[in-house]
Amino acid sequence: MLSVVIGYALLGGIDFSQGEWSLVGISVTNYAPHPLQQRFSAFILQDKAVLKQMQELWQGHPVYEDYCEYHYILRLYCGRRLLKSFKVNLRCGYITEGVFSYSFSPEWLERFAESFRPVAWSRVWFRRNETLKIAVQALLEAPEVYFLEEPEPYLYGGRFILAVDSVHWRVDRDSLYRAVEAQIKAVFPSQRAFVRPYFFYLDDKSLLYFRFEVFCEKSDYERYGRRLAVAVGWQPHIAPGEAKRLILVGVNRERFFSYIERWRRLHGAIADMPE
Repeated sequence: MLSVVIGYALLGGIDFSQGEWSLVGISVTNYAPHPLQQRFSAFILQDKAVLKQMQELWQGHPVYEDYCEYHYILRLYCGRRLLKSFKVNLRCGYITEGVFSYSFSPEWLERFAESFRPVAWSRVWFRRNETLKIAVQALLEAPEVYFLEEPEPYLYGGRFILAVDSVHWRVDRDSLYRAVEAQIKAVFPSQRAFVRPYFFYLDDKSLLYFRFEVFCEKSDYERYGRRLAVAVGWQPHIAPGEAKRLILVGVNRERFFSYIERWRRLHGAIADMPE
């Protein structure tokens, strides 16, 4: 009897003919470096024809031994909106999206290297929530800058964790997420909160438990958020004595500080500068 392995289209359902697209890759430290990392510590790919070829080729199947470190973090943007996030290991041959991993041949990335364009990137540390928020606002006005993670959460002072418990295992997760978004919009004033999935788990009775991050200001949480099923109360992005790192693609540190300085001139001084 033959077993059938169902492939997973890693870039399935995307119409690359519409809009402007960018695939960004950032090299990360690995105990077994790959030669591609020597050529590109960071790259950007914006050729739609090449992205369509990737879409056809990148058909993996589930793997369950994600024991290797990764070589690249990959981010796919439409415009500057982050749509897909992957981590790929080019020696052990798998790619991870969220909590799921799939087979991935190194050749699936290597064959397109001639279309990669090297790109600058920076690590920037913030020690105050106010500085972090202002820097994100400034960089959102810079069209060539890409955030390696979603920037929207940092337009708010912090977050709390919302609980959705004891859900049937066959629930449609996208529908549940939309229902949670609708709930947040009904409770908070317009544009005063941002929600995204955090994690889920299955208990021994086959019931699902979901957690969602809700980003907002502390005053809004005190006024509106307490009405909800809160699993973890509001916390700032940066606690006293701590720091938050952002990875910024498409900008070196000199240009980064020039954007911040321009923002200071337009909108007023800030108390301190990022590092």
